[in-house]
Amino acid sequence: MTPKTISQIRKGQISKSLSIERTPFIFLDIETTGLHPEKGAVVTEIAMLNRYNQFYHWKFVKNHNEQLAVALEHIMSQLTAGVVVGHNVGFDLGFLAYKSDLFKGRGPNVWFVDTLGLSKKYCKGISDFKLSSLLQYFDITVNGQLHTAVVDAEAVRALFWKLISIGNVESLNQAKVKRLNWSTF
Repeated sequence: MTPKTISQIRKGQISKSLSIERTPFIFLDIETTGLHPEKGAVVTEIAMLNRYNQFYHWKFVKNHNEQLAVALEHIMSQLTAGVVVGHNVGFDLGFLAYKSDLFKGRGPNVWFVDTLGLSKKYCKGISDFKLSSLLQYFDITVNGQLHTAVVDAEAVRALFWKLISIGNVESLNQAKVKRLNWSTF
């Protein structure tokens, strides 16, 4: 019998009652050439960070779809290593689902939290909920330019912890965690 990896052990341990302190998080951001993959928009960059600093980064410069097809298996396995967090994360996951289907693959079932939803719940008196506006609202500075996957993933991580703090969020249930069944997304 092959021993289980940490990722495999954690897959079965996520539940809505899990405390924030014990939750492995994956902060995700993708950059694309447009909003609609079905109209030809492609993924140009993907970044995934864990809660501490380890990150995975893919940049697709030429042959975007061919490069993404090769990287998707690893990307999909990383998405199951914890709870995925992103700003308007449905866009990112939807784009990956479309591309995965295009390459005859299936995405995994993942748990996710959207900082856009948390922001709407905890940020009163703000005019919009764009990532840049929220960073300014909370006086969060980033190292680099927004709209690059690594910088945006780092910004989402900082925003998430700020929202968790001001909302006094202690469990995934309070963070409005949801389960994504990839086959019905």
